Amino acid sequence: MRRVSLTNLETLCWIARLGSFTEAAERLNATQPAISGRVRELEESLKVKLFQRRGRRMELTIQGRELVERAQPLIARIEEVVTSLDNPGAITGILRIGVGEMVAVAWFGDLMAQLHERMPRVTHQIEVDLTINMRQKLELGQLDLAIMAARLNSDRLVSTPLGSLDMLWVTSPAVRRAMKREGHELREVLSSHPIWCLARPSHMYPMAVETLKALGLPQVSINTCNSLQTMVSIVMAGGGISMLPENMVADALKRR
Repeated sequence: MRRVSLTNLETLCWIARLGSFTEAAERLNATQPAISGRVRELEESLKVKLFQRRGRRMELTIQGRELVERAQPLIARIEEVVTSLDNPGAITGILRIGVGEMVAVAWFGDLMAQLHERMPRVTHQIEVDLTINMRQKLELGQLDLAIMAARLNSDRLVSTPLGSLDMLWVTSPAVRRAMKREGHELREVLSSHPIWCLARPSHMYPMAVETLKALGLPQVSINTCNSLQTMVSIVMAGGGISMLPENMVADALKRR
């Protein structure tokens, strides 16, 4: 199969469009010998003569004109693609985004509004999932990007830190009032109330386990749930205590 350089095809199209090697060289920021060299390489690859001399001018041959007619739409399409990359508003297609629940219920809605404003022609497919699942989908090419609440060490993926989250042990206002009234410390509350955490694949589970160990409670049982929103509801109803992101429960705590 004959290999043809896109640069050489683009050069040919610009010569045909502008009418001379000199003007094409100026347009492509190249020297005239470089332009002539590209044409020569193209002719050698295709085994055809693309230009013929007419007096002092170089004119396209029949094969040259046919090649230009076929190549120009392709070059124009490539230029359109490259231009769209510099202009987010012109980008089209489907963007597959994975997001953890704690981000989804915090600031992800604001992010999506900004993305729509900048790239109105892009369609989004959003998946809310655990970090371990999102990482696997990224590596398999099933997601284009993911926003995870965990550090990512991988040679196959590129990650950028976006910030940090403050975590709190949260329980219902009624339990908090009882704690204050009876003078209970956090350790006592944790040992006497159900503890809730995201299921074991979540990075939050080992975080909770390590925190309990540091408080001298390594044997405390942990209830698990795969939904942060459900855990917030359980905790706010007095069903236990959980380590949760502060920004996720701040409004709920204020309302009570």
